[in-house]
Amino acid sequence: MRGRPRMPIGTFGEIATRQISVRRYRASARLRDWDGQTRQVTATGVSASAAKSALKVRIAERLRAGDTSGALTADSSFVDLADAWLEDLWLDADRSDGTKEVYERELRTLVLPTFRNLTIREVTVGRVERFLREQRSRSYARAKHSRTILSMVLAFAVRREIVGRNPVKETSRLKKPKHVPRALTAEQLALIRTAAREWRSEPGVLGPRPDGQVRDVIEVMLGTATRIGEVLAIRKCDVDVTSAVPTVTVNGSIVVRKGAGVVRQPRTKTGEARVVAIPPFVAVVFRRRLVRVAQQPDDHLIFFTRNGTPLAPHNVRRTFREMLKSVGLDGIDISPHAFRRTGATLLAHQVNIETAAEVLGHSTPATTRAHYAEPDRRISVASAHVLEQLAPAREEDPESDE
Repeated sequence: MRGRPRMPIGTFGEIATRQISVRRYRASARLRDWDGQTRQVTATGVSASAAKSALKVRIAERLRAGDTSGALTADSSFVDLADAWLEDLWLDADRSDGTKEVYERELRTLVLPTFRNLTIREVTVGRVERFLREQRSRSYARAKHSRTILSMVLAFAVRREIVGRNPVKETSRLKKPKHVPRALTAEQLALIRTAAREWRSEPGVLGPRPDGQVRDVIEVMLGTATRIGEVLAIRKCDVDVTSAVPTVTVNGSIVVRKGAGVVRQPRTKTGEARVVAIPPFVAVVFRRRLVRVAQQPDDHLIFFTRNGTPLAPHNVRRTFREMLKSVGLDGIDISPHAFRRTGATLLAHQVNIETAAEVLGHSTPATTRAHYAEPDRRISVASAHVLEQLAPAREEDPESDE
């Protein structure tokens, strides 16, 4: 004889209550937990109804701690699917907290405003296609990020067997606009250095005088082709200016964390540490900064606020924009990332693209070529000499003297 059917995962049976003391009641129910096990769950309160309410809260918290996606169906709200995906995302040990925060923010701002009133089943190829076209009309980057987040959420639904296919994969391909990396010119570099040297140094300027850190950050970015967050994360122990070949170890990044503020994370964007040989002009900067932190512990940052805390990348960028404005470069799209492209371009042209990729920390030269190294437009004289081998055979002049 067959027993009673199992409860679906995430559901509970009838709640029973009983008084256990004066103004004290206990509520209990059988719960089919997220792992498939049926457990007795209890809670107490000052009345029977309070105990029942406390039990429901406890059950909800217990399910949130486990895999609640098992309770979802194709007719569930897309918002519920998004919440389950976020819970799963935060359990992913291979992604940094910064990446998770970006994904969560983009889900809330790019995707949910369009799909929050739909069920999972109603997120069809046609609706996704229209959504992506509307996003593309605003910008390629917006459409790309929207597609990525929506695809990850729906791929999660496929893996949990909530739906049979991911409709994002059947939409039209986003055509990426042509992008040509641009390095800074010698004239632009000279103006930027002048701005960094003279910024807020004229008589009559109110407020504290600049301490020269942004000027030094610019030089380090140029001479190491590193990201701004990586430069700001360099510590005293990461710099070696005493060896025959001075080096800096790039093994962290300064990030802004929700609820934690500006912090140093012990990993780069790609997760891989790298050692970069530094040119003499950068070694001069590091020696000057090392004098400032000579009495500090080895893990003290090279660049820091007056309170000794990490410099926020957005504050450095704001100061940099003000510097550009002071020399008339504010109308040109120049960000601190331009120093990284400039270094990559010089290395690619005068050494090779593989070396540029290694210094920048890219896994393949293709990324460096596509996004960082400006194409080499110099005319190759050697090619003309090689192609001369294809010239026609010379005929003897019949009128020439023997």
